[in-house]
Amino acid sequence: MRICYILVLSLILLTTVLISQNDATKSLIGYISNVYQDSQSEEHDDEENHEEHEEHEEHEDENQLKLLSNAQRRELGIKISTARSGILRNYITLTGEIALNEENLVHLVPRVEGIVLKVNKKLGNRVKKGEVMAVLESREVADAKAEYLASLEQVALAQDNYNRNRKLQRKRLISEQKLFEFKQTLLEIKIRNQSAARKLHALGFSNAYVKNLPKQSNSNLTKYQMVAPIDGIVVEKHITLGEILSPNVSEFAIAEGTVLSNESSAFVIADLRTVWVNFDVYPSDLLQIKKNQTVIISSNDGIAKTKASISYISPVIDKETRTALIRSILPNPRGQWRAGLFVTGKIQVKSRRARIVVPKTALQNDNTIFVVTKDGYALQTVKVGKSDEFQVEILSGLRKGQAYVSKGGLILKAELQKSLFAEAGHSH
Repeated sequence: MRICYILVLSLILLTTVLISQNDATKSLIGYISNVYQDSQSEEHDDEENHEEHEEHEEHEDENQLKLLSNAQRRELGIKISTARSGILRNYITLTGEIALNEENLVHLVPRVEGIVLKVNKKLGNRVKKGEVMAVLESREVADAKAEYLASLEQVALAQDNYNRNRKLQRKRLISEQKLFEFKQTLLEIKIRNQSAARKLHALGFSNAYVKNLPKQSNSNLTKYQMVAPIDGIVVEKHITLGEILSPNVSEFAIAEGTVLSNESSAFVIADLRTVWVNFDVYPSDLLQIKKNQTVIISSNDGIAKTKASISYISPVIDKETRTALIRSILPNPRGQWRAGLFVTGKIQVKSRRARIVVPKTALQNDNTIFVVTKDGYALQTVKVGKSDEFQVEILSGLRKGQAYVSKGGLILKAELQKSLFAEAGHSH
């Protein structure tokens, strides 16, 4: 602008002085005009160069975002990681079902026939070993107890008779043959007593109970107690008051009450501190599964994942499903793994180390990754290799030790596209 002002002033002065000299005036005016045009041309060139420089810088920054603060990254859920080597793991995924551990399961069936007088436990109750589950009144029990008590009395009488005759034999009042007969009678009665005691043991009575039997009242002689053989929980109950239970009756032979055969259980008690996990495996996958392999077990019911080992592999293929059964024993201290629950099992069958692996959350759909530069986050194209459930191998495009966005890349890409759209609208 200053040059223009000087040129205009000079033009006015020269026009005044040389008004009569037309040729000189025309030459001077032409010179001044050329200088002015050159000046305008230089200014125009400077503006064009500046615009080209700005366009170049914009082109360089179109795939890059500015750095975010730690607080901003936390708010947006963006995680920065360093590229490093890792292990790709491949799994076989199986469907399975929780089942009761049948090795810790008891079907409590009465050993005698009798009428139910009392039921102490309900479905779902916890029981301790030795607790009385129910009380029956049984003629069979009464006969067995009476036989044992009678044999006790007979033993006492035979022992007393033998002791008296032994004294008589020492005084030569009876012969040794006669004493031998008394001794033989005593031994026979003792054998019958032992047999009666074993019969009570077979009915489930303990040694302490049998020993204290003579001290019990006559009203208890007909009573039979069903006792819990293990600690556990009542998972089935098929017994009610007034019912007639039998270990071997298979038909409704009694009008009053219900008769259970030996195929039915009054109670089913389960120790739920461990459960079974049964998986069905196709023969094509069975070759990769070995005993004692680790299984990662999970469900859709909010129960935390846990690990177990394969304890059993069936040697038989099911004819209907064409699958084989494999089983794991799963600790269940809190009882959260319930029988009938469907679960998923993952068994690792292959693994390999890769030079660089990144989580799948870092990779965009167009095989690009945001890398961290000194000025911000830049999209970089990478070449991918093999992958597993959570990770992918990077063959090129990412250096070992280079910082990259491992989580939240989609958010950054959305911000990048937003800024590009805003710039395009501003330019128009």
